[in-house]
Amino acid sequence: MMQSTVNNLLELLITSVPTIVLFVFLTVYLNIMLFRPIGKILEERKKATEGVRELAQRAYDAAKQKASEYDRALEAARAAMHAEQDAARQKWLEEQAAAIAKARAEAEEQIRNAKLDIAARLEREQPALQKAAESLSESVVNTLLERRAA
Repeated sequence: MMQSTVNNLLELLITSVPTIVLFVFLTVYLNIMLFRPIGKILEERKKATEGVRELAQRAYDAAKQKASEYDRALEAARAAMHAEQDAARQKWLEEQAAAIAKARAEAEEQIRNAKLDIAARLEREQPALQKAAESLSESVVNTLLERRAA
């Protein structure tokens, strides 16, 4: 019985040798003809992809830096514009204050001249007004006396 099992195993081994040889040959052949070239292609693709990724990262970093520079320049321009607007506003306020002061001085001068003119007129007209007042008072007194006498 043991002998038959060994014979069966030996027979099985002999019949499987061509399959094993074919398997080894096919493995070596596929490794040389298919897997190594595919591995090389994949490695080259990986290197190319990494190179492109690196270029893309550098381009992204450069774009980010440019955007940062642009933001700083824009902020500086805004600050300059605000300073210019403040200076213009301050100049306008000063001009407005000067115009108001000038108008006020002119108005005060006109008021002073008007007071002087009124005072001069009053002085000129004072004797005539006093004569008219005396004449009017005499006329009133005469009218009253005539009414009492009548």
